[in-house]
Amino acid sequence: MRLPLQPIRDIHFDQRYINNVITPTSKDTYYALFGVALLIIITACINFINLATAQAIKRAKEVGVRKVLGANRSQLVKQFMGETTVLILIALVLGVGLAAIFLSGAGEWINIRIGADQLTQPVVMLWIAGLTVSVILIAGLYPSFVQSAYQPVESLRSQTGGLTRGFTLRKVLVVSQFAISQMLIVGTLIVAAQMDYFQNQDLGFNKDAVISMGLPDSAKVETFRQQLAANPGVKAVSFSSGAPSYANNAAGWVAPEYGVTKDDVTNVIFADENYIDMFGLKMLAGQKLIKTDPKNPAFNLVVNETLIHKMHIMDPAKAIGARFTINGQKVTIMGVVHDFQEESKHKARRSVVIMYAPRNFYMASVRIQPAAMGTTIAGIDKLYSTLQPNDLFDYEFLDEHIAKFYVQEQKVYTAFKFFSGIAIFIGCLGLYGLIMFAAAQRTREIGIRKVLGAPIASIVGLFSKEFVLLISIAFVIAAPLGYYMMNNWLNNYAYHITIGPWTFVLAIIASMIIAGITIAYQAIKAALVNPIKSLRSE
Repeated sequence: MRLPLQPIRDIHFDQRYINNVITPTSKDTYYALFGVALLIIITACINFINLATAQAIKRAKEVGVRKVLGANRSQLVKQFMGETTVLILIALVLGVGLAAIFLSGAGEWINIRIGADQLTQPVVMLWIAGLTVSVILIAGLYPSFVQSAYQPVESLRSQTGGLTRGFTLRKVLVVSQFAISQMLIVGTLIVAAQMDYFQNQDLGFNKDAVISMGLPDSAKVETFRQQLAANPGVKAVSFSSGAPSYANNAAGWVAPEYGVTKDDVTNVIFADENYIDMFGLKMLAGQKLIKTDPKNPAFNLVVNETLIHKMHIMDPAKAIGARFTINGQKVTIMGVVHDFQEESKHKARRSVVIMYAPRNFYMASVRIQPAAMGTTIAGIDKLYSTLQPNDLFDYEFLDEHIAKFYVQEQKVYTAFKFFSGIAIFIGCLGLYGLIMFAAAQRTREIGIRKVLGAPIASIVGLFSKEFVLLISIAFVIAAPLGYYMMNNWLNNYAYHITIGPWTFVLAIIASMIIAGITIAYQAIKAALVNPIKSLRSE
């Protein structure tokens, strides 16, 4: 036995101690949420720059008139920065208000106590102030300098002010936006696949329709068993120290004859003769537990594959009759079962010993008929209350117990879905702004093409071709970054999926469809304009 010291500040986050009692919150969860939030803010800033510069062509004449009347560039920069600051401060007020409303719900979601009063903490207020100033500078400086750079003559002569050199930067910004969106899509797909792996992959035992509850007083245990078995809604009953995945007991063991000379640790399950059949554990060799003298359990013991492998025995049949010492007692292996998930998939499977020892039974596991589940549980409640009138009947479904191991992952998955949607929406707004800018620049071209007989589809293709290329470039950037980050995340688990190419195929298809809808809307709108009006406006 080793007693390590643990700093009190680490208790809430220490991932070394994950079991059926403790599920500490991972700091990675908070880092992931913080990182995604920053990505969304960056995306929003990029989006604002794109929309502001695209809309700026409509203000070209205003800038020209102001300059002709004597306004200098610094005054125009101040004006545009002032407008940006007002917009961002309004957004700040709305954001803080919404945060105050949703903070209590968010606290329950990420399992911490937090309320609206946290927003008044000096550190938080300093963060908000710093973030606000940063957003104002990032989002406002470039559009302000672009708009103030228009030349009076060009501004008054044309709609675009003669300024097209910023278009390349806007393409870079759109690529950045969609790279972020695609990284979040990749992350969402991978987390979803890992969640499916946690919940639906083979655990090595049958967890369906099983409820667990405490046992009544020892004198009433056999009565409880008999009456449970008599219930027509009950398919099977087993008494033990805990169903698979509860991992309530551990013990040290050695097997010097097989090379295990230093204490190893094994999970120990004290179970009755029905345990292996009820949970569908797969026997590989030997025999199952049998009902024997509880004072002599040494020859009534089943182990899993991991334990015999540690004894350097690869063939389960050769393990039958092998002896080792557990808690100072010599025991003999009478059976070997296939490995099953006794703990969460955060940890590698450990060795397991299943031993017949009625004095250590304190949990009943009951498999019930799904068709009459409510009636059956009510009958068990009545039976338990009759045998143990002073105790509250409390039960837990085994599949719900297992799901608790992965609460943090479920939160990350929900966050990725929600934030991916926001990032994609903002990215589409930026793309919309860029297409709007391109359409304004090519008004005459579109009019001439229509006069010469170009169909709407060809004009839509004219716009789409360029932006499909931008999204493809974004994917080339996002794919390796997404793979690197999510592969590191998956390495936190002893058992995890392998990232396959289908994840990235789905991500690029989703991006193309979402962007295609955005492009098509604005392109069709531009193509439907009367060509006479387009040419006259030029």
